[in-house]
Amino acid sequence: MQDRTIETLWQFMERGILSDGNRHDALVYFGRRISRQTFIEQVHLWARVIRGMGLKEGDELLLFGPSLPEFVYIMLAADMTGVTANLPNLMVTTEALDSMVGKSRVAFVFDGMEKMIRQTLLRKQFEQVVIISATRSMGYPFKMIASPLNGIRHFSSRHQSKYLTADAAIRRFGHYDGPLEADHVAGNAAFIFCSSGTSNKGVANQIGMSDEAMIAMFQNALVFNENGNPFCEGTTSYCQLPPFVCTGFFVLVLAPLYRRMTVYLDPRPDVRRFTKNILALRPQTTLATGASWVHLIDHIDQLIRSGKRPDLSFFRFPVMGGEGCTPQALQHINDVMQACGSPVALTSGYGLSETFSVCTVDYQPTGFDKDYSRHAVSVGAPFPGVTVGIFDEEGKQLGCNQRGEIRVKTRSLTMGYINNPEQTRTRLQDGWLHTQDFGELDENGRLFVYGRMAQYIPAPNGEKVYLFDIANRLRDDPAVKEAIVCPLVEENNPLVACIVLEDQFSGSPEEVLRRLSGIMKDYLPAGLRIAGFHLEHKHLKINIVGKIDRHYYTHLCKFISTKQQKK
Repeated sequence: MQDRTIETLWQFMERGILSDGNRHDALVYFGRRISRQTFIEQVHLWARVIRGMGLKEGDELLLFGPSLPEFVYIMLAADMTGVTANLPNLMVTTEALDSMVGKSRVAFVFDGMEKMIRQTLLRKQFEQVVIISATRSMGYPFKMIASPLNGIRHFSSRHQSKYLTADAAIRRFGHYDGPLEADHVAGNAAFIFCSSGTSNKGVANQIGMSDEAMIAMFQNALVFNENGNPFCEGTTSYCQLPPFVCTGFFVLVLAPLYRRMTVYLDPRPDVRRFTKNILALRPQTTLATGASWVHLIDHIDQLIRSGKRPDLSFFRFPVMGGEGCTPQALQHINDVMQACGSPVALTSGYGLSETFSVCTVDYQPTGFDKDYSRHAVSVGAPFPGVTVGIFDEEGKQLGCNQRGEIRVKTRSLTMGYINNPEQTRTRLQDGWLHTQDFGELDENGRLFVYGRMAQYIPAPNGEKVYLFDIANRLRDDPAVKEAIVCPLVEENNPLVACIVLEDQFSGSPEEVLRRLSGIMKDYLPAGLRIAGFHLEHKHLKINIVGKIDRHYYTHLCKFISTKQQKK
């Protein structure tokens, strides 16, 4: 007999949203303020549409797009009705996407991205495709002036009978008057999220997340919130991340809504937009990658040099996650934030899709006491309800200041990897998640993350040489601001290093590259070599979620290596 004793995420969320008494808006979207009452009504409306389309408990629907209010409504409406919302990674290849749509018969797609997945949507399995415009929930005058020039595009596609606009779907299916809410069923996937990174083949992990696991993360967060009250009633959160990034979805949308905060949504994941909106909207809580924070501080540096000093006193819980930055960059970020009146330092965190969100967090309600002494940034101590250990390749747990695989144990753990039982078996063992990330714990229980365990190249003597260690050695040079090293599967184990020089560097780049080449010759084991260097202008290129675009650099490095060989 199925266990139906635990509530669904929607039942948990609805209780928190209603507890506000409609005092604070739920969302703000391009100037339009959406009350909590309207939010609840919209979730129920989309639940009727889902039911009217014939979807029932255990079915799947596909959601493909950025942070739109409708996507939040539909995600929660799906959970209300017992339908699994499948959110593919927006950066995967068409071939990879074809393998990720599962058994979805209905798709909800952002009009600006419909062209990207049109061939997938034309498959016979999709009976209805609902196209949602970014302008649908905008307020005026934004709705009138939205255009391709500011990143908002309108749908234009072949006239397919199964294609519907959002309003047409509501007119056709929104009159459903049968039962909406489904009981919780233990063991069912409420959501299918994706890892925010992909391999060079464009593949991302799909993770099944249960209601129990997501509610367990909320319970962990409520305990965490007792220290300084970072999720504070009446404050605001800014979310630019797409909803498949479940850490951002939890920290910036779900937790703030539950804690009676107001969420600013923006579907344009861009570092320049992030900088502009942080200074304009002044949110107390936000989460972004290190690259986004570095861009913000670079802009503030320019303002300070021009005689303007922005006021950052509004920050309460600014978080760097997803991918961090160098300790030197973090130190500069915090120096500037403190000089501009921020009462808190930038919080570093480590989270995983497999745990629905946070694993560790370096949050200090006040002060700027941070450790910048290592090659990696501290991402803090384990979150409440989370156990973190470091293990060697034989599975032995290591002590303080010893590097190895990071493993995590928590009640908010994924049910497993979708359609990948072998990965589920190997990465989920005895309650531990084998993260495949490389790090260490210090004597105070703080975690330092260096990179992925797979990011190494074998030396001829069998030694594993980690690419992030090579990059860190390059960064030790005072002229180097950022570095990434990519291996090439060719004879003689060549490597290519992509370098960003310090902003204040005024010497000869050729001289720096000659010096770095000499350093690498002495540093690398015999049989490994640097095939070439590539200089970027100001920052390494990043992808849609603000991480270093390793796919781009892998292809670039192959091109550089080919040029070197021709010489």
